[in-house]
Amino acid sequence: QWKQLENLYFREKKFAVEVHDPRRISVSRRTFGQSGLVVQTWYANTSLIKSIWVMAISQHQFYLDRKQSKAKIPSARSLDDIAMDLTEMGTPKVSKLVTLEAKNQLIMASNGSLISSGSQDSEVSEEQKKEKIMELKKKEKLLQEKLLQKVEELKKICLREAELTGKMPKEYPLSAGEEPPQVRRRVGTAFKLDDNLLLSEEDPALQDLESNFIIQQKLVEAAKKLASEPDLCKNVKKKRKQEYADAVKKLQEIENSINEYRIKCGKKPTQRTTLTLPGKQ
Repeated sequence: QWKQLENLYFREKKFAVEVHDPRRISVSRRTFGQSGLVVQTWYANTSLIKSIWVMAISQHQFYLDRKQSKAKIPSARSLDDIAMDLTEMGTPKVSKLVTLEAKNQLIMASNGSLISSGSQDSEVSEEQKKEKIMELKKKEKLLQEKLLQKVEELKKICLREAELTGKMPKEYPLSAGEEPPQVRRRVGTAFKLDDNLLLSEEDPALQDLESNFIIQQKLVEAAKKLASEPDLCKNVKKKRKQEYADAVKKLQEIENSINEYRIKCGKKPTQRTTLTLPGKQ
């Protein structure tokens, strides 16, 4: 009977009903201290279990509404009063679980329960809520740390762009009241190729090699200017010197390839790398 109901709830694939039965002694650890409490449990897929729980809650609500209505109905009633009662009883009240007889009831997002105040399940639910809040706070902290990391990466990218263009991009993240940093544009990093130089050879293969040499020569000049830029920290200066040395090495390799091809074609080799770079023998 509904008056013997203590609780009905679902969690994932489990639906359970707790009722008072004076003829039986409780064997459930969940209901320690409440003699005569019997737990009956069913299992199915989550959607079916939730549907069953909703129907059970609705049926229980109907029982409570009828009981409340009967208490208010006088011994002799008019047809209008009866019609009004039936109309009120027919109003959907599935979502309204708080009634005069069922106060302090709780429904959680991952499960549902009809919990009367002071029961064991009330304490369990509060503990679950605390664990969920702690878990969400932990996730929030991790997301904030990741966001700060991404913001720092974006700042570095914007600073690199500003060094090349001389203008700070609008995407640079600024805090409230923060002014964008002043960035000095890197000098000597821009160059323009002479189109006539790329058309000086009739041999397509040799012309391709010569084009690569001219482009790499300009890259060497730019790397040299960056390496000789003043007011650089030790690590940056060392890195740029290494980049300059690598560019020179690649330029020499391209010239070696050109000379091998020129000798193969019966032409004289060149020594442009050593001539354009004083001190490189």
